[in-house]
Amino acid sequence: MAAAQEIFQETEMDDNDILRLLRDAAEGFSRADGIKRARELRFQKPGIDRKAWSSMAANGWLGLLLTEEDGGQGLGFAEMCVLAEELARAVNPEPLTSIAVLTALAVAGSPPSPLRTMLLDGIISGRSIVATAFQNAKGSLDIEATGLVLSEKGTLAGELRHVFPALGADGFVVAAKAEDDIALVYLPADTVGMSIAEELRADGSHSGRVTCRDVSVKDDAILATGKQALAALGSAIDAATLVTSAELFGLMQRALEITLDYMKTRVQFGKPIGSFQALQHRAVDLYMQQELSRGALAEAVKVFDGGGDAEARRFSAGRVKSRCGDAALLIGRESIKLHGAIGYTDEYDVGLYLRRAMTLAPWLGNPAERRRSLAAHIEAEAELNAADVEADDGEYGVDPVFTQPDSADIDWNDFSDADFRKGVRAYLEKNYPQRLRHLGRRTNPAEMKDWLDTICRKGWVAPAWPRTHGGMGLSAAKQLIFIEERERIGIARTAEQGVNMLGPMLMHYGSKAQQDFYLPKIISGEHYWCQGYSEPNAGSDLASLRTEAVPDGDDYVINGSKIWTSGGHHADHMFLLARTDKTVKKQAGISFFLLKLDTPGVSIRPIRNLAGHEEFAQVFFDNVRVPKDNLVGELNKGWTVAKTLLGFERLGTGSPRRVQVPLRQLAVVAKATGAWGAPEFRAKYVPLYLDVLDLGASHGRFSQIVSTGDQPGPEISMLKIWAGETTQRLSELLIETAGSAGAIRQTQDFDGTGVNLLTPYYTVFGATIASGSNDIQRNIIAINVLGLPR
Repeated sequence: MAAAQEIFQETEMDDNDILRLLRDAAEGFSRADGIKRARELRFQKPGIDRKAWSSMAANGWLGLLLTEEDGGQGLGFAEMCVLAEELARAVNPEPLTSIAVLTALAVAGSPPSPLRTMLLDGIISGRSIVATAFQNAKGSLDIEATGLVLSEKGTLAGELRHVFPALGADGFVVAAKAEDDIALVYLPADTVGMSIAEELRADGSHSGRVTCRDVSVKDDAILATGKQALAALGSAIDAATLVTSAELFGLMQRALEITLDYMKTRVQFGKPIGSFQALQHRAVDLYMQQELSRGALAEAVKVFDGGGDAEARRFSAGRVKSRCGDAALLIGRESIKLHGAIGYTDEYDVGLYLRRAMTLAPWLGNPAERRRSLAAHIEAEAELNAADVEADDGEYGVDPVFTQPDSADIDWNDFSDADFRKGVRAYLEKNYPQRLRHLGRRTNPAEMKDWLDTICRKGWVAPAWPRTHGGMGLSAAKQLIFIEERERIGIARTAEQGVNMLGPMLMHYGSKAQQDFYLPKIISGEHYWCQGYSEPNAGSDLASLRTEAVPDGDDYVINGSKIWTSGGHHADHMFLLARTDKTVKKQAGISFFLLKLDTPGVSIRPIRNLAGHEEFAQVFFDNVRVPKDNLVGELNKGWTVAKTLLGFERLGTGSPRRVQVPLRQLAVVAKATGAWGAPEFRAKYVPLYLDVLDLGASHGRFSQIVSTGDQPGPEISMLKIWAGETTQRLSELLIETAGSAGAIRQTQDFDGTGVNLLTPYYTVFGATIASGSNDIQRNIIAINVLGLPR
């Protein structure tokens, strides 16, 4: 123990150093015999390796979350989750979360007493394995519904289930009803009148059913009572739920790694099975669930380590268990299927991960239970958001810098999230025109000119751009707030390709002259840009483009056409790809150009979309001359530039902004039609709400990369896929919830709010096709992220 304390408490290290140290230590601990012990201890009683447990204690892991005053390490949930995740990757059988989180924190949350000191010392040292029991015979997660009763005579009677570990425990902290209160009571394993019946779990470990019959309890065996007992155990359950989710994440991560390795080497029909597109797409869907779990887990850790209140911690714990539990079960199940018959055998390791996921996912509330427990909170949050819009308090309590028409060089990240949200809302409410709110279609520059002038003067055009280039330089969290407030008020969509795509690309590849000339005009709104990528017969297969640029003196002469150009009939500038060398492979002979659309030889034909709006256009080039200074990057290296730009575009198409509209409208329609609160609607609405939150978490990770001036990698394609498919699920539920009104095309009134039911559904098609169809995005992830063979 002294060695561990020296490492963690006396050595000067930053947080990343500690996380790396913990990960390496856990990997070393597991590498030796983690899988072997998992196999050997299955179906064994008591199923605990005391030698391994002592080693974990010597490493300081059993007191990781406890304060130094209590003899622990005083570290946080980031460290504990890294440890739990890494141990789970080797299916380590030790009950780390049960003892070092659930029991340790329940005891630590109790008032000072000799019993508290004894139990914590025993847990930290590894001498005592103390389990916690609180679930009644029906498995309820409600502490106050505990199956034990402490009588006035001081005797315990009743039954508790799903206690882990049970067979090898030295004692138990149990929750008991004591008159109108709850008491936490400690019972040694040899307590007279207490019996334990084993419960064999899916992974071969044993939980137990603890039964008490007139067990005598002395006052010095009571750890806590009343509100303090409820708070201590409730907080410990939430913490254990978080750390269990980290274990589930480790399981899914390793199971997917094993599966991908198998897909790369297993040959059928003369080819690796990982080259089959159907299997690639299945693997990508598993990867996306893993990454959504990563984002949910990271956000939950921030809440727990950032001092979130009890309600926020409980919500975060439920949310992350919902995502990680379902994802681990899905990945475990599909991993076996992707292996074929070998995956179904006991001798192959991948089955261990499914069985452990089947054990951990139900513990402390399975994903469906957790979603049901979140439903009331989610509904209240949705209603509160609606009430905030209706009863907005204007500029009261808002820093004046938010509502003034222009802003000096202000670091908006200096404001708290709450103050920033309030300030943004006040400014938008005051300045954004009523006639442009919630239009449900893309607007044109003439409609938006006054607003664009206003927002440009304010300096709020480019929330993700660095401040050095005139952007807001917002952190990922504040970018999400900015998006949410824009959607709350219903700011119309414009052609934002200049801000979201071209600007960040020019910061990486543009010459200084190009940056100095174009970036100020993008951010001031002087230039209105569109994108020239897709062509007839070259949509998602962008490298097949035929538009060509031939050098002629100081210019390039461009001939060809572009199609599906969003806002092309309104724009005054275009960035485009053209072929400049036909003698090399198709990706190598492409260059990137900037073009003024009033150049002679350019003609434009607007195209209506399925909803009847002129959203995009076809643009024709007939001997159009472009100065050579308008070449971005190197000649014939446009493919590299284009891929970077597509990454920025997918950050936009994968934005939570796109799903906020149907999510908000769904709540409005459900309340108006009476579906709100109905069990069937809840069962569909709550998972979608969580899907949107988890999209926001993943988007935030990539936004942070962009806001620091870095480039997103090919994994950003998952944002575009998830946002489009989440929008589809939301828009379909919106139409379903409206009943017969779901067939009406025009905007309809739902209790005073105008909603166009069909617009979000029509929008889905563009969202899933633009920037490369979702199937193409899956191909990109399969090959460039997962490393599957072509």
